[in-house]
Amino acid sequence: MKDALLAENLRKTYKLPGAAPIRVFDGVSLRVAPGERVAVLGRSGSGKSTLLNILGGLDRPDPGTGARVEVAGLDLLGCGERRRAAMRARNIGFVFQAFHLLPELTVLENVRLPAMAHGGVGRHEAEERARRLLEAAGLGGRLEHRPAELSGGERQRVAVARALLNAPSLLLADEPTGNLDGQTGMQILDLVFDLPSAVSGEAPALVMVTHSREVAARCNRTATLRDGALTFG
Repeated sequence: MKDALLAENLRKTYKLPGAAPIRVFDGVSLRVAPGERVAVLGRSGSGKSTLLNILGGLDRPDPGTGARVEVAGLDLLGCGERRRAAMRARNIGFVFQAFHLLPELTVLENVRLPAMAHGGVGRHEAEERARRLLEAAGLGGRLEHRPAELSGGERQRVAVARALLNAPSLLLADEPTGNLDGQTGMQILDLVFDLPSAVSGEAPALVMVTHSREVAARCNRTATLRDGALTFG
């Protein structure tokens, strides 16, 4: 069985004009099995979000280091941007702390968006799946609302549903409860864990960046990013 995610030898350095290079992390490797949940802890500025962006193909590691990122057996680094975007749309779902919903679109339209990027799903099928996800997320009565008409918790529910539209093999979540109060945050976490199975019967692998050990404890494994290294346990 292929790993849901395989990352090896990731290095990332920021080079700023007139300043010494900043090494974010050096030689990071990570393997995640299908359906496994991995939490990544670390202090602010340790590079957690940067790591997540590289795992999802939104950023790239330093060149010339032999780095490798594979999602469901597909090479995310060894292809052009167009193919990489298509791979992201089909295989990876993203949930961000700041929701990143388009304010001019309705809830239903926001959730349906990934199908447009994927291109392999018809409009009718995408809309039906979006409706099922939103109903399972408790938002069946909010389909025609705009994001500004929703609470923070409701917006994050929309973001989770959107991330799952294309039934990705990998879900990447960057502090998904960070902008929410404790009770609402736990409800969102329940949704992240339970919604995929409720709709499709199969849960994606999950890599979740969090500052909360309580949140991390609900995952199968926990890793800490500290001083440029990722350590488990």
